[in-house]
Amino acid sequence: MKYFLFHTLGDTSNEDYCFTSDTPEGGVDSWDLIAGYRIADEYPDGIEKTVLRLEEEYPGLVLASYIGNPDRMLVFRKDAAKIIIDTNQSETEVIPFTLLDHKGKTRSEDYVFINPVGTVDCVNWKESICTRDSEGNIETYEKLVFSKEKLDQRPNLFRIRFDTSLYLFSETLVNALLEKNHTNLVFKDIEVA
Repeated sequence: MKYFLFHTLGDTSNEDYCFTSDTPEGGVDSWDLIAGYRIADEYPDGIEKTVLRLEEEYPGLVLASYIGNPDRMLVFRKDAAKIIIDTNQSETEVIPFTLLDHKGKTRSEDYVFINPVGTVDCVNWKESICTRDSEGNIETYEKLVFSKEKLDQRPNLFRIRFDTSLYLFSETLVNALLEKNHTNLVFKDIEVA
């Protein structure tokens, strides 16, 4: 199956789309949403009400299917999230939140954070050019090459082990989202060897 790297900033050429560099307040924080851990385990008594704010410096007004952000959180409208959950074959948490405008007023209740639980070791380290820390985590990379064998029979959406803020979407999932005309989704081809 073919996979694509998801660009979490969204379509930065379209300034009409909402974008935020803010992080969630309340129940979860941005680390919870990119670490790959089961959030339900972190909050066994339930997640408090969570909000995410839009900011005045990003004037885009269009609420697209995905809200771009530099914190690499998966912020999807509920109808797009349903496609992801229905298509994916692995555990994926859905965390609802309230989207606020820059003045603190409710802008939408129709978005959720998507949290694919776990990671997949799928990098071809011999072909990749990257620096790693003492625990093997990717610090920087010039080129990431993925292993064809390690990608065989993987879920339709998953995190990359050693950099949990990177997500691979299968061609099946990409097509399912694009066929329904979901917006602000940017997928990049990956190199496989």
